[in-house]
Amino acid sequence: MLSSRAPVPEKRLRRVRSFAILLQFVAIAACLGPPPKAAEPRSITVLMWFGGAAGQVNRRLITAFTKRTGISVHVIPASESASQRLQQVLSILRRAPSALDVVEIDTTWPPILAEFLSDLANEIRDQFADELPQLVENATVENRIIGAPFLVEYGMLYYRTDLLRKYGFARPPGSWSDLELQASRIQRGERAAGRKDFWGYVWQGAEYEGLTCNALEWQLSQGGGNFLEKQSINVTNPAALRAFSRAARWVGTISPPGVTAYLEEDSRNLWQSGNAAFLRSWAYVFPLAKDSPAAGGRFSVTPMPSGVNPHSSVIGGGYLGISRATRNRGDAIEFLKYMVSPEVQKQRAIQGGFLPTLRSVYRDPVVLNTGAVFATIPTIADRAIRRPVATAGAKYDRVSQAYAHGIHEILIGKTTSAKATGRIETALSQVLGFGTVVQRVRR
Repeated sequence: MLSSRAPVPEKRLRRVRSFAILLQFVAIAACLGPPPKAAEPRSITVLMWFGGAAGQVNRRLITAFTKRTGISVHVIPASESASQRLQQVLSILRRAPSALDVVEIDTTWPPILAEFLSDLANEIRDQFADELPQLVENATVENRIIGAPFLVEYGMLYYRTDLLRKYGFARPPGSWSDLELQASRIQRGERAAGRKDFWGYVWQGAEYEGLTCNALEWQLSQGGGNFLEKQSINVTNPAALRAFSRAARWVGTISPPGVTAYLEEDSRNLWQSGNAAFLRSWAYVFPLAKDSPAAGGRFSVTPMPSGVNPHSSVIGGGYLGISRATRNRGDAIEFLKYMVSPEVQKQRAIQGGFLPTLRSVYRDPVVLNTGAVFATIPTIADRAIRRPVATAGAKYDRVSQAYAHGIHEILIGKTTSAKATGRIETALSQVLGFGTVVQRVRR
């Protein structure tokens, strides 16, 4: 018996087949599980100083790093003042340690920040042989290397070569007496020619770490020693008093009255605009001044003036450290190794005048041809002064603040050198628990 059912139309058959295929795909997908999520974007947060040439150079380098690795870098600009910058870093690391992955740290901070930072010995070991030895030593705290050397700095004297020739000086000042003579004569001559706002010498006189550097250069070069030596406080000796009193006489004579509020950029801007003959600053100023209309082609650098002691230039610089609490250690390490590599240190030297920490970069002919600052460094390095970080340890910031505060009171005329240094001695004894004041009390 034949079926009475009518044949199924072709169009309906195609729909049935399509539905069956769809069911097969659904079954397969159910077996395989949910589709994979898109990869999370890689990013790190970095706190660095972005002032002056540092900002310009670092932005270019970070852009190149992101393009090369795909890791985006969120930058938190650090304060210009080293003292304020330390408080900024401490505040973040204490309250939200994982909020920072990489942090630029000053050469005086390793003992203060050691508890918050990772040991980097394995990550930078391949560069040890090429590093300036004192930089690795300075970053070592309790056998942990908590910072990768990023740059080194020395206090140096910038001077206008055209003005020295104009007023009959054959060479830059070699002593503080020479500086006073040259600054005074040039200032007097320029003002007589109608430049009423011209000054002889500008430097960093605000109450912060920059003043500690300046004052230590004055004190040690005049034979007063370091303000902290082993287990003794050393600020009230006659040579130190003479050095501080001399600097106080500069304010309002060869240096502007406002110099007691100057940070690095304040002093650089005044000198670079053509309104001063001499400037005490760091190497980063060199490329900026070279490209400026007022100073470009009319200046050079020399070691800081000496007194009875030739040592006169404070050594500074910085490191890159990684937070112990970072959630992005791999990416942070990749960024750190990139920023301290020979390739990047060479670029920072050429583009920004930043002094490399690797000896091989100083032998690079392109770097050597960048400017006189690199040819002058060996002479300056031989006269370098280290701040007493090793002696003060984690208390260094408080020690430096007490020293700078006392010196600042001398400079603004609030008290005499003898009274101010006595107060410094008392304050340091209270912080450190040793020193001449404590000894006198015990007797």
